[in-house]
Amino acid sequence: MTLKKISRYEIEKEIGRGAMGVVYLAHDPVINRNIALKTIDIANSLDAAKREELTKRMLTEVRSAGRLNHQNIVTIYDYGEDILPFVVMEYVEGESLESLRKKKGKLSMEELYPVVQGVASGIDYAHSMGIVHRDIKPDNILITREYIPKIADFGIARILDTSSTQDSGIIGSPSYMSPEQILGGTITSATDIFSLGVMIYYLIAGEKPFYGATPHAVTYRILNEEPKPPSFYNPALTHHVDGVLLKTLSKKPEERYKKAGEVVESLIRAHARPRERSENSIKDIPPGKRNILSEISHVDTIIDEATTDLRRHVFNKKQKR
Repeated sequence: MTLKKISRYEIEKEIGRGAMGVVYLAHDPVINRNIALKTIDIANSLDAAKREELTKRMLTEVRSAGRLNHQNIVTIYDYGEDILPFVVMEYVEGESLESLRKKKGKLSMEELYPVVQGVASGIDYAHSMGIVHRDIKPDNILITREYIPKIADFGIARILDTSSTQDSGIIGSPSYMSPEQILGGTITSATDIFSLGVMIYYLIAGEKPFYGATPHAVTYRILNEEPKPPSFYNPALTHHVDGVLLKTLSKKPEERYKKAGEVVESLIRAHARPRERSENSIKDIPPGKRNILSEISHVDTIIDEATTDLRRHVFNKKQKR
């Protein structure tokens, strides 16, 4: 069946499809503007009681996410129920970050910065409002024609966490999930920091830090194995960059960066640091030793940043005097 209209919104074409439903380009005749309309198809697979629970949760989450007003976050305009529950969002002309990466291959650090700076700004703003995304990944980052990143689907991932939608196990790709998400632990802003680290790793290394043929293989590695340093896949990267991403991908939430902006700032500093002579022959170093070098760089990164924080604290103290 081809949808022509949902509520007052006139459907023009399908523009995306995911774990929860279908995204359409639609037109709002009242405001006279194009919008993105996402149907929640998963509701059809639930019995009446669970569907009611899901729609109540959706309304709560959409109201929460609808408070977000930031240039790097897709704005939510409306929520309703017709044939299916649906969310009405800002229509972004452009493409997903996943589509861009597939066309370009690995991104250089210079190409990476404008994207992750905008994403980090949006994440930190949402966290300041008490909202955690829970599903930061390239498919959920839209890049406008002006190369401005916009984070989509705030509030949607939380709906997927409800017990009513977990009967069939893991929904969607687990590659960007933090250890605490997999274990059903407390979700904090550190979860988005971990997912951001996975995304940055994927964009500059060309491979995901945790891989596997099945979702369970991926989650096993996230919980039990340390990733190869990104320089293993992209020798143009330094061990200083490796150290930043190893910290971002720490198994323990408290060991990660506190803010997304700190991840980007640390990457910029790490990339600017001179390449050490030993790194010129990285291809000749066995993988095990590369991991050791990255761990050393990880510690070096922590010490360097702790020193910077201490200097800032001392400077602020002197200014107050």
